[in-house]
Amino acid sequence: MTAPQYERVRRWFLARPGRLAALKAANRWLPRLVYCAYPLGLLVLAWRRDARFWKVLWVPAAGFLLVSIFRRLHNAPRPYEALTIAPLIGREKAGRSFPSRHVASAFLIGCAFWYLSPWLGLPVFLAGAGMAVVRPLAGVHFPRDTVAGAAFGLLFGFACLYGLPL
Repeated sequence: MTAPQYERVRRWFLARPGRLAALKAANRWLPRLVYCAYPLGLLVLAWRRDARFWKVLWVPAAGFLLVSIFRRLHNAPRPYEALTIAPLIGREKAGRSFPSRHVASAFLIGCAFWYLSPWLGLPVFLAGAGMAVVRPLAGVHFPRDTVAGAAFGLLFGFACLYGLPL
């Protein structure tokens, strides 16, 4: 995304306050829904003494750690730093844009829920896809950041959940 492209997107949202409010609400609530569902899912597994508990706990945790380490080492600038644009969502964080940790985490959790039941995983994947769209529109990530986060979450999550023994 270039600065002029982002400016067109920004003006489109600013033209109607309802659009901007919806974007901000999606940015706020989609991660919260995923991050609240995950511990609830773990609690249900623990309550039922389900053997899948440890895999569902450690695979997303390991993926989150790997993404965090990679982001720290790579330290890619965010769009508002690289393009000197004003993001639609107030951010002050510098660097560590690639890959999107919000999106990677949502897709890792989606894989964990899919491992339990596709009916549980699908809504989490949809929330992750929503985050992958919202974050670049808001100017806090480049599209490549969210695509990479989703790809990493899917590949790492499914490879570990289905490739490692229980």
